[in-house]
Amino acid sequence: MDLLWVFALIAPFAFGLLFLFAAHIDPLSGRWRAPFARRRKNKQERATAAFTAYSESPSSGS
Repeated sequence: MDLLWVFALIAPFAFGLLFLFAAHIDPLSGRWRAPFARRRKNKQERATAAFTAYSESPSSGS
C-alpha cells in the first residue's frame, strides 16, 4: 500500500516533466526545437555584418 502512495505522489510530477519535454520536440521532424535558436541566428548575423563592415573599411595607412 505504501508503494501506491509513492506512485500517486511521483506520477503527476513525472507526467508533467514528460509533457514539458514533449513540448520542445517538433512533431513532424522529431528534432529538438529550441526557442533561443532564432535569437542566436540573429546575433550571428549581426556579428557577421559588423565584421564584414569592419573589414571593408578603407585603411588609414595609405
